[in-house]
Amino acid sequence: MSRPRIGVAVTALALACSGQAEGTIVVEIGEEADTLTRAPAPTSLVVAAVALDGSVKELARTALPADVIDLGDAAKEEIGAVRLTGLAADGRTVVRGESLFVQWGGLGASNLPVFVQRTGELARLPRGPSATSVSSAAIANGRFVVVANGTTSVLYDLLQLRALGSPPAFPRAARSTLTYGTVVVVVDEAGASSLDVSDGTSAEVTTPQGGSFSEVAGGLTYSAEDGTQWVVGATRAGGAPTAKALRLGPDGNLTFVTLAAPRSGACASWVEGRGLVVWGGSEGAPGGELVLPAGTTGVALPYPPDASVGCGLATLDANRVVVAGGAPGRVREIDLACAGACATRDWAADVPLARAEGFGLAGGATLFAGEDASGSTRVFRVTATEAREIATKLPRRGARLVASPTGGALLVGGAAGIEQYLD
Repeated sequence: MSRPRIGVAVTALALACSGQAEGTIVVEIGEEADTLTRAPAPTSLVVAAVALDGSVKELARTALPADVIDLGDAAKEEIGAVRLTGLAADGRTVVRGESLFVQWGGLGASNLPVFVQRTGELARLPRGPSATSVSSAAIANGRFVVVANGTTSVLYDLLQLRALGSPPAFPRAARSTLTYGTVVVVVDEAGASSLDVSDGTSAEVTTPQGGSFSEVAGGLTYSAEDGTQWVVGATRAGGAPTAKALRLGPDGNLTFVTLAAPRSGACASWVEGRGLVVWGGSEGAPGGELVLPAGTTGVALPYPPDASVGCGLATLDANRVVVAGGAPGRVREIDLACAGACATRDWAADVPLARAEGFGLAGGATLFAGEDASGSTRVFRVTATEAREIATKLPRRGARLVASPTGGALLVGGAAGIEQYLD
């Protein structure tokens, strides 16, 4: 057939359709059995195709419950993602989900699972991994969630929505990780090694000039839209302050970057169009600094010193970021366009997180996750006027927040499975 048929079967976890349509999209609800039935229940389903340029085309709209929705013909060479939106009787979006990008011709007669969940809360993805501690977490090849616990790796496939059995071990303990295609670069104080998760091959990584891996090991990883990634040594919780960050370019080359000041326990975020923002972690240096996308050194931002330790940073837009958690723990907004004598703007509520990671949401909202004083993982949706706690589906300790390529925020580690937040 030159143009495959695509259908949608609305089903529970792991329940496939009859297979009569070529290329069937199966709606997965993971571990949350009441996704499609809890009040207010979705009464209609909107199916849309998302193109590589971000444009969205509605393919079908039908009343629920439904068995199979015929989406018509799709050219085999076309590439897109499937977006599903469940609407309540009053038109509100109560359920949604989105697949990774696929080539329609590559579906053949197979099923494409699409995970949907209730909006405004966390939900467990289907067939998640067993409980594990996490030393580092990242996304590889735009498809695999890579969770590291020392030399142990856990891989979860966001296309097929399942944990992979018997993933390869890392050649060294992964204190920090970077990814390039299917290759994961793991960093510890003694050096760095690469592991190709597609075939298990590994190799030692040559130390770039201008720094040492010991100066960044344990730092968190941040990603730009073009694939550039940064391990920021200044974000690690313990050890001496450091001014080094390790950058992995989209070409696969590693370089060291020097911050304007040594920091410890700082927080960071990537701001598209500006660069890498690093905040806090120093009693004497300016509150934050900016590393330009192609820069090799940080430039101080004109803010007073901020000794915040354990904070998280979330990007609002090209001009604003929000810092929360850690000590002192106040939620405050930072204007990156401010040119001199700048001051942060306090938001109305605080979040009780001793260690935090941030994630920017649409509409001026943010998500912060981390540990409270007891070590329990907690999650908060924070705006300028309120901080609303989002209940985790399972109690977790030491979980990490990872940006999903489908637009959600993933909470991994500290308990079985992976939880996703969608606004």
